[in-house]
Amino acid sequence: MLKVFEAFAGYGSQRMALRNLNIPHEVVGISEIEGDVLLSYAAIHSEFLNLKEKIGELIPSDQEEIYNYLEGINVPLDYKTFENKARKLKKDKLKEMYLANKLIHNYGDIQRIDPSSLPDFDLFTYSFPCQDISVAGFQSGLNADSGTRSSLLWECCKIIEAKKPKYLMMENVKNLVGKNHKENFEKFLEYLESVGYKNKWAILNARDFGIPQNRERVFCISILDHEIDFEFPEPVNLEKFLYDILEENVRESFYLTNGQVMDTEIKQEVSYCLDSNYWKGVTLKDFLAKHRRQVVTDKKNDEGKYMVRRLTPLETWRLMGCTDEDFYKASQLVSNTSLYKQSGNSIVVNVLEAIFKSLFLQQNI
Repeated sequence: MLKVFEAFAGYGSQRMALRNLNIPHEVVGISEIEGDVLLSYAAIHSEFLNLKEKIGELIPSDQEEIYNYLEGINVPLDYKTFENKARKLKKDKLKEMYLANKLIHNYGDIQRIDPSSLPDFDLFTYSFPCQDISVAGFQSGLNADSGTRSSLLWECCKIIEAKKPKYLMMENVKNLVGKNHKENFEKFLEYLESVGYKNKWAILNARDFGIPQNRERVFCISILDHEIDFEFPEPVNLEKFLYDILEENVRESFYLTNGQVMDTEIKQEVSYCLDSNYWKGVTLKDFLAKHRRQVVTDKKNDEGKYMVRRLTPLETWRLMGCTDEDFYKASQLVSNTSLYKQSGNSIVVNVLEAIFKSLFLQQNI
């Protein structure tokens, strides 16, 4: 049984991949701070939706005890200010947040985690925040002790040193190995080598692993046992295209307004890369001039023009390799805006499946 700890867990894409491959595993803990993301994780990976109806029987009656627990693991946090929002939650939301975190074994803010409090695990995954290294982000960097969100990478060191898991898996944006940030990336690889790990990294594109999205990401696999000869998976032919994942009979609210129509149909096999800000002001100009913020056409208006619409939240989750079942579980608890953000911040499940298949199944580990 593979024991797993997911740092910067999101809605649990690593866990989805292990589940889909039928690899026996147990997620013994996660680290995540965003409230909506935690609700999505709990909805998908625990009995939260079933237990929510009898929540009063499952949580402490003392509200202060609930506050103390959530503040102790420092969740939920405002992602921009890092202010704890537990005492701002309405009573029902407060109860849900408590139960969700308990069910999914969330250790919360990685800066607060005492590694000695963690159970042992074999696989440590850490898709640390990309905002300060992404081309579309703040470019504040990831220097150790800089206080940027991307510098939380260095908080992983205490856990890695204390627990020495057999396998590590890092994921982040392609710009991690760009000229402004590669020095820090190489320093981190040197650190991993100094504590005994052998590292291999590669840039993998989702479109090469069965998902019609042009999404390049850096993946790094680190292994304690130097006898294990891991190789990254080879690309496969794309058989499912953008138009294959589109919904039918989409609500009018998803169509662009103010005359944003086209004379010709958008015929595109592969989506541009999704980002966490997709929900903000999608325009035809972004798509045509900047080649971003994917839009599609699926019907005409009365003048015979093609109506342009944004992707639906379900379509963005499909473009991340998620099942419709997982999406619908999460959508019961969080808004469309949050669903967009969560998909843009996540890892494509199909790419993870290919990596884990090579790491665990082909190695007979």
